[in-house]
Amino acid sequence: MDQLLAASSGLGGGAYDLTAARRQMEQLSILVAVFLYGFVVLIALISVANIFNTISTSVALRRREFAVLQSVGMTSREFHRMLRFESLFYGLKALLYGLPLSFGMMFLVHRSLDGGIVFGFSLPWASIGAAVGGVFLIVGLTMLYSSRKAGRDSIVAALTDENL
Repeated sequence: MDQLLAASSGLGGGAYDLTAARRQMEQLSILVAVFLYGFVVLIALISVANIFNTISTSVALRRREFAVLQSVGMTSREFHRMLRFESLFYGLKALLYGLPLSFGMMFLVHRSLDGGIVFGFSLPWASIGAAVGGVFLIVGLTMLYSSRKAGRDSIVAALTDENL
């Protein structure tokens, strides 16, 4: 086709290869998806590391408080129950702030895309449920790790430690 068009230069026309254009668009789409998902995974890993660091540092700094509670008669079972409730409240507080903000952002994205194509607004309940489960999973596992680490400490050593 290109040879025929070059030979008859007086006609003035061109050929457009739809297959090559489609292939190029697919490659661009894959490239954008890789960078986008890579960015999302990186932000998620940074968030998880931040949550882990915050909770484990909080538990480590309260070592003396935990030792006092255990010295006045708190059993190991009650100690772990207290930490489970604390992690539940951490997760609920994060969701109390995060869910309304994310609903607002979803609605704003919907409104910005609504200019060209009219479509209804619906919430992705499966994704929201996965996010809620992920919050409780991350907070729970972090609290479990921190509580096991804090539970191994000697009461006397924690009370006499002057560095805290």
